[in-house]
Amino acid sequence: MKLKRKLGIIFVLIAILPYVVGMIIITLASSTTIKANADGYFFEYTRNVANTVSNFFAAERGYVEAFSQYPEIRSLNWSQFLPALQEIEAKNNKIDSFLLVRRDGAYYRSDNPGNPAFGGLVSPDNEDPDSQPTDLTTRDYFQRLVVNNRLSIKQTVFSNPNLSKSTGKKQIVLASNIIGTSGITAGLFAVTIEGPVLDAAIRDATGNLETQFGRRGELFLISDDGALVAHEKYDREKKEYTELILTSEQTATVSNLDETLAGAIQTMLSEKHAVMTYQDASRRTWHVAGQAIAGTNYFVVFTLPESDLYSAINNIWKSVFVITGLTFFAVLGISLLLGRRLTRPLIDTANTLKNISQGSGDLTYRISLSGKDEITDVGKYFNNFMETLHGMITEVKDDTATMSRLSDELATRAKSINTDIGAISSNVSDLNFQTEEQSASVTETSSTIHEIARNIESLTQQIEGQTAGVNESSAAIQQMVSNINSITNNLDRAGSGFESLLSASRTGRDSMQNVRELIKDVSNQSQHLLETNEIVDAIASQTNLLAMNAAIEAAHAGEAGKGFSVVSDEIRKLAESSSEQSRVIETALKKVVGTIDTIVDASAHADEAFESVAKQINEANGLVQEIRMAMKEQNEGSRQVLEALDEIQNITVQIRDGSLEMNQGADMILKEMTRLEDISLKVQKSTQDIARSSDAITTAIGEITSVTERNLGAVNSLTKLAERFKT
Repeated sequence: MKLKRKLGIIFVLIAILPYVVGMIIITLASSTTIKANADGYFFEYTRNVANTVSNFFAAERGYVEAFSQYPEIRSLNWSQFLPALQEIEAKNNKIDSFLLVRRDGAYYRSDNPGNPAFGGLVSPDNEDPDSQPTDLTTRDYFQRLVVNNRLSIKQTVFSNPNLSKSTGKKQIVLASNIIGTSGITAGLFAVTIEGPVLDAAIRDATGNLETQFGRRGELFLISDDGALVAHEKYDREKKEYTELILTSEQTATVSNLDETLAGAIQTMLSEKHAVMTYQDASRRTWHVAGQAIAGTNYFVVFTLPESDLYSAINNIWKSVFVITGLTFFAVLGISLLLGRRLTRPLIDTANTLKNISQGSGDLTYRISLSGKDEITDVGKYFNNFMETLHGMITEVKDDTATMSRLSDELATRAKSINTDIGAISSNVSDLNFQTEEQSASVTETSSTIHEIARNIESLTQQIEGQTAGVNESSAAIQQMVSNINSITNNLDRAGSGFESLLSASRTGRDSMQNVRELIKDVSNQSQHLLETNEIVDAIASQTNLLAMNAAIEAAHAGEAGKGFSVVSDEIRKLAESSSEQSRVIETALKKVVGTIDTIVDASAHADEAFESVAKQINEANGLVQEIRMAMKEQNEGSRQVLEALDEIQNITVQIRDGSLEMNQGADMILKEMTRLEDISLKVQKSTQDIARSSDAITTAIGEITSVTERNLGAVNSLTKLAERFKT
């Protein structure tokens, strides 16, 4: 930042800071006073509204409390007191009606003639004698004065807003309980006031609400049980404060309000605060003032945003900011003009120095001096400094030339040493690598030879086992050849037996076929015998019939026919005997025929069995022949195996002798490999030590070379800088 701007800022701070601090102090002091006045006026406004509402109800409260103690009212003699009440109602435009409510909830109303069938009690349909009286027991004022007033204490209660069961209009009921002659509550006496009438009274008290507090305030009349009696809120469409409860059919309680507002109101009423604050969901601060309405169970609650309540303070701060801003810009302009005038000589000196700095390092250039002020002294001292610097730069040029020569020589020698060390390091690295490879090869070869030795030893053992196995296999195969020869002989004998058995089965099958033919002939002859027996039976039946006819004729002949009758009897007996024997023969022949049929079937099965046996004998004989041929081939193969085993046995003996010699040679190689492995490890360790030493030397030479190069670069840079100066 340039000096003239710094001077301007300093002048501004010196001029403005005391002014700003003073304005802030004055404004803060004024704000405290304004806040106190605003809080007081806020509460006073709320109290004035409460007093207005209290005065509004004062006369009607006096009516209710006085009339509820009249003897006619205490005795519930409505008709006697009604004319006086109607006269008062006509003169008082605030009173909508008078009510006399009995203990059972039935009531009389001054502007309602009631149902004649029930002595003037109000019913939903006064013209209908069957329409029962309207019940008010559920009303909040009835509950408080009658139902819950068990001690019959004299009380006056203002009800929550409700819709009249007689007119359907929104109303407030001002009621007082009636203590009967027995000292027990007999009912209540009340005055009804329509909602719009109370709203008009509240509007008279809050007519200047918008001009005094803005448009965001809200005013409530709240019953001691939390019901909203009235709610004044600004309507942006109508552009005025409007009533939301008394002029509509809706009802509400404190719990229906915003949660934070409801909590603040409940806290205020329970802890009896006059004024308190709360924050809504958007973190804005609100002030709440509350005041009980004298002579009622109502409260006035007024809520207002803090920004509206303290709007005068905000206006003061805005004015302070505007005035401070204007003052700041005025002082800033004046300060810049003064700073420019004061810094003009310094600017001229700075331009001279700029020309020197942007030149070619000409140390012979000097600042021209004029005047006797501090700026002239700065120029004089600068010229003295240039003289001193001229001498120093001349000496630096000479020294840098010498350092440059030394640095070049040092760099050349360092490069030569580095090259030699690099060659040594490369050779050592190759030697180390080859030594490591040799050591690894020796180790691997040693392991391989160990493994070969173990394999040779294992091979020797396996050869010994193989020799024994070959001997055992040779003996077993010889035994198997003997068994094969024995089996072959047995199969030859079995083949001959199967041939004989096959011939016998064929002979048996032929004989069985002959038997079947003979049995078929016997069966046919038996059928002929049955037919002959049937003919004999038929003849016997005819003979018996003829005998009977002869007997009948002999009877007709009388004595002359007696001899013929005897003959006919004998013939009849002979016919009956023949018939009986014919039946016996028939039975026997049928049994014979059945037996023959059974034999025929059995012979057929036997023939099939002989056929199956012959077939299976053929198959078995074929298998025996195949087995015999296979055994012959097996015999030949076994002979060849025996010859091969003899040859294997001879080879195994030769291999065993060779493996023993190999085992001895492997032991000798192992001893030499162990010795060679020790030598390789020693060589490898020595080459590693040489490599580490070579690396350390290489690193040191590299560092020397790097330092030399940096030194040479610095000398060159210094030479260039020195050469830039003209001496």
